[in-house]
Amino acid sequence: RAPTQRQRFKMAAGAANVTRGTAFAATLAAERTVLDVPPEVPGGTSMGQVSIAAEKVALGATKIQMCFSGGNDVPETVAVPLFKEFHTQIIAFLAFAVSSLGSNGATFDEGVVRATKLVSQSCANFVVVATATTTPSPNLKPSLAEVWSSCAAFKKLPKDGRAAVSKALMRSAMVVKDVVDELATIGDGACGADGENQSPTDDKPARHEDDLFFDDDDFEAEELQVAKACAQFAGAGFELLRALVAPIVRGTSTERQSLERALLECKKFQRAVEEVGAGSYPPQDLAEIAESALDALQRAQAMGTAIGEAGDLDAATIATTAFEVAHETLRLILREEER
Repeated sequence: RAPTQRQRFKMAAGAANVTRGTAFAATLAAERTVLDVPPEVPGGTSMGQVSIAAEKVALGATKIQMCFSGGNDVPETVAVPLFKEFHTQIIAFLAFAVSSLGSNGATFDEGVVRATKLVSQSCANFVVVATATTTPSPNLKPSLAEVWSSCAAFKKLPKDGRAAVSKALMRSAMVVKDVVDELATIGDGACGADGENQSPTDDKPARHEDDLFFDDDDFEAEELQVAKACAQFAGAGFELLRALVAPIVRGTSTERQSLERALLECKKFQRAVEEVGAGSYPPQDLAEIAESALDALQRAQAMGTAIGEAGDLDAATIATTAFEVAHETLRLILREEER
């Protein structure tokens, strides 16, 4: 049976919108490459302005979702101005985002660029989904939710470079804290709650031979002492990061280049502490643990120097000195065990 004239019009509208959606997504992909080029002149646009522009993008996407909820057979007279308005909103948002770059440091810029690309990508995916099928798409609302989520993320981004570095430092601190928590379990269970020695098999679940977990029975007495020393060292590393973040949060350390340098050293410090944690499990290589601990110490000292140059020398000196003591304690224990 031949399609009616109405059906032919709807099929033609649907086909046109498929092409329109694909072209729209390709245009967004091309336009977001501007984010890969550092701005020549810092714009100084606030994150509040960028966030407002992102909200308009989310509202524009919602209009499209409402029009295309029944399928892609939306007439050209409706679809064209709708996509034009949506594109204008995305361009305005992109312009605001780009103009916020260049004056708050690399860490701030990386966060904004990453979030902006996510908005553009989610919008491109949403438009393709909205225009893809003649029948209602089950993926339309989830893809709209991705647009809303990516746009809402701008409300949670750091407002300036100092806050961006502080947040990044805290992420590293949380990784180090995970190491501390993991190592804290070593040595637990050697005694009962009343201090009495327990049998190695008391209250222990059966363990498969391929399990990658360790308990105290896997450690020799000397290895257990080293592992506990590594746990204390990692704990001191967490306290160091917490002490160094405090001046940034208080605003007493604000010089941007120094803060960026501190963050760079912090990431290396985090990896060194993770290596110390990993090395504490048998079979232990004391030389490797010592090397990782020394690397962590050097990174800690570099962080302290950078934070001091950023404006709070006293806090940096106190924090670094405490960690130097923790390193010396671990170094002496490792040297003793090597004999």
